[in-house]
Amino acid sequence: MNSQKERSSDAYSLYMPSTPLNVLVSSAYALQCQKQSKKIPPPCIEKAELWLIDQKKVANNPYLFALLAWKESPFQAVKIFSGVQKGKKKVAERRQNFAQIKAGLARFSPQNVMVGSDRRVEFQFALAHLQSCGTPAQGVYLDDGLYSYMGRKSSVLKDSVNAMLKKITYGFWWQEPRVVGASNWIQEAWLFAPEQAVPPIQKKKCHALKAEWFRAPEILQLSQLVANELKFDTAVLTTLDVMLLIPHPANIQKMPGYQSRLQAVVRQLCQQGKQVGVKYHPRSPTEDFLALKSQGGVEIIPSALAFEFCLPNLASHCQVIGDVGTALLTSKWLRPDLSVYAVLDEADSFQKPFIALNQKLDITVIHQLEELIS
Repeated sequence: MNSQKERSSDAYSLYMPSTPLNVLVSSAYALQCQKQSKKIPPPCIEKAELWLIDQKKVANNPYLFALLAWKESPFQAVKIFSGVQKGKKKVAERRQNFAQIKAGLARFSPQNVMVGSDRRVEFQFALAHLQSCGTPAQGVYLDDGLYSYMGRKSSVLKDSVNAMLKKITYGFWWQEPRVVGASNWIQEAWLFAPEQAVPPIQKKKCHALKAEWFRAPEILQLSQLVANELKFDTAVLTTLDVMLLIPHPANIQKMPGYQSRLQAVVRQLCQQGKQVGVKYHPRSPTEDFLALKSQGGVEIIPSALAFEFCLPNLASHCQVIGDVGTALLTSKWLRPDLSVYAVLDEADSFQKPFIALNQKLDITVIHQLEELIS
């Protein structure tokens, strides 16, 4: 462990993102911390590491490779932890991760542990382990989108059973957060729109993430590196008039006739001379499973490329259109010059609660796909 003298003179922060969005938020935040620390007279130094946790893809992970290639990186080290296994094998995988985390914390003892979801076992284990070593750290929640503003449906019975199983399996340090970002492990929260966050998160010490942090040249460089890893030419994005964000395949199954209606809309947009980009959900089974490319001049954006990494390259006249999801929110926060539309059916019990949130955030709500034509 670092000595108490070292801990008092230097600032040590550990970032534990699990999603591409949180990789971006972690990177932008860490970069700002590093820039601010340089303004403080020595010996104060901001030191940071990033550990990608719960990753379904460990080999050839484009975000890991981009971070490792990032010349302007604020991170002294970048690691990756697997989250591939299920069932009994998942328990063994997590225990293996715990051993690696303990070894990492023996070398790098942070005062702050930053995370996009305090429901991640690795995050709670790291804080619990530091506490047991007599070097407790502060837990900091970094905005990971929709859950910060809509919460999540919880079941007292299901959550209680899950909490007990995890306590027995991993340790009695486990807490079952009913709202992501609001557990007792979290003391501070950095959010895109603190005033719109759910009440349990607002009880924390809240701060606002600034859009200009994401426009820093270093962050634009990281976005380009991610696109390079996915062999995607970002120049395509600058030509688009319309960007369509396709929902999760499971949600599409709940919307009868969605494919044929969307095809018709895309066809008409192309006939109007519009350049249309399509960004499928990462869980989509194939590159273009709704057969939209055949409807006209359509560009398919790699589904593995998180939309937030596309935003810097969109022209200001581009219209971004989606439904339920974080991408519309980040589009409005990071690119307020863009026209952003949410297609939400007020007759649908699942979609209806999201209408008010989108309207609060100045996102235009339309109720049918066909309204896009006019």
